[in-house]
Amino acid sequence: MKTSGTATSAVREQAPAEGLRARRRRQTRAELHAATVRLAREHGLEHVTVEMISKEAGVSPRTFFNYFRTKETALFAWPGGLTEAEAEQFVSAPGRDPDSVLRDLGDVFATHVDEMAPGAGAFEDVFAIVESVPSALGAFLAECDALERDLAGAIARRTGAAPDGQTVALLAGIAMTAVRNGLMRWARDKQHPDGPAASVRDSFTALRGLLSPAHSPHATTEREA
Repeated sequence: MKTSGTATSAVREQAPAEGLRARRRRQTRAELHAATVRLAREHGLEHVTVEMISKEAGVSPRTFFNYFRTKETALFAWPGGLTEAEAEQFVSAPGRDPDSVLRDLGDVFATHVDEMAPGAGAFEDVFAIVESVPSALGAFLAECDALERDLAGAIARRTGAAPDGQTVALLAGIAMTAVRNGLMRWARDKQHPDGPAASVRDSFTALRGLLSPAHSPHATTEREA
């Protein structure tokens, strides 16, 4: 497996321009997410209603349900799934090897986090809620599972591998692990001075390093021999 080092992702270089409508939708989604976090912090998630969140964000409950299914899912406006344009960009990018796929996924998710992420305090609050409120933890895991399935479909299209094959499942699974690792390490430890998006990208870089030939069991055996 070849590691591209400092090579620039085609997805990162050729990110599609965002239209006004898409920008407004992203802003509304972010405002609903921020309102949910604020209210959960003040009142406890169990006491927060969709009506309260909608009023706080200045929209109707009907608008809320255009973006989120429940108040729990509104906690997780990031990293979010691939938009149709991003999915097409990712699928058509060059490189079908696992390293290229993971590199581009890291750029996609880092961009999402950079655009949607709240401040450090909000990250801490969200993860505290996830760890203490069973319904929030269930929603978080369900969101991760749904996103992982979406990723598997995009990876299969890009690589030409079987959608239900082991390679696709493993790539989607470890990509989601890298996202969660990057977010949680930043939220808990603040180890990256440039913020959560950079932490997510670093998580993917570390993952790709672990999967490089230098870290393979075969390479280790050769060095020890």
